[in-house]
Amino acid sequence: MDLGDLVLVNHPRHPLCGCVGKIIGKRGERAPGDLWMLVYIPSRMRSYLIPESLLMVDEKSDSRAGSVYQ
Repeated sequence: MDLGDLVLVNHPRHPLCGCVGKIIGKRGERAPGDLWMLVYIPSRMRSYLIPESLLMVDEKSDSRAGSVYQ
């Protein structure tokens, strides 16, 4: 995952599960090999620190949220 990628929160126990956001920063390791990602969630109009292990790159979000990021 790189800066600018659109991601989906995909862990069922996370309160933002199902939300689409954009990676705007990386903030160190939560555990070895698991980075904290700073993700902007446009539906909430704020950014959150979410572990990389709870995110997945969302290719389909380009068509759904394209106008939000342009």
